[in-house]
Amino acid sequence: MSASLREMLKDCAVVFDVDGVLAAYEFGENCHYAPIWEEAFVSETDNPYMRVNPLPVLQKFISQMDRKKVFVCSVASDFERRDKRNFVLRNYEIPAENIFFVEKKQDKLKALMEIGKAVGGSTPVAIVDDTVKTLDGIYEQGGFITVHVTSFFD
Repeated sequence: MSASLREMLKDCAVVFDVDGVLAAYEFGENCHYAPIWEEAFVSETDNPYMRVNPLPVLQKFISQMDRKKVFVCSVASDFERRDKRNFVLRNYEIPAENIFFVEKKQDKLKALMEIGKAVGGSTPVAIVDDTVKTLDGIYEQGGFITVHVTSFFD
C-alpha cells in the first residue's frame, strides 16, 4: 500500500469486508472452496470461521486506528452472522457495534451511508473490499473512497 494512501486512510472511517479481506479466503481443504457452505456451520466451535486465518498486515493497520473509525460490512446469511462476527471480534480490535451485515453486495452502499452519518458528515468513509464489481458500484455512486485489499500488500 502506498504511504500516501495509508496516511489518508488514518483520517477516514474505514469499512472492511470480511471474506477475502479480514479473513483469508481458504474455506476448503487447501483451497478457497467449501462444497456445502450451509452445512459447514455445525456449531459455534465448529465452523469455517474457526479455521480461517486473519491477515496480519490488516491486524497491524487496524491496531493503529481509532476504534471509533473502524467498521466491518459484510454480506452474510442468518446462519453465518454469529460466526463471522465472532471471527472479527477474536482477531481484530473492532467494536461489536461497528460490525454490520447485509443481505447482498449492493446493500453495502446503504450501510456506508449509515456509517457516514454515524461518524459525522465531515469524516470521509473508505471501504476495503476484494470484489472489483462491488468497489466499482460504490465508486460510481460517489462520496466514498474505494480501496482494493491488494493495496495493503507491498
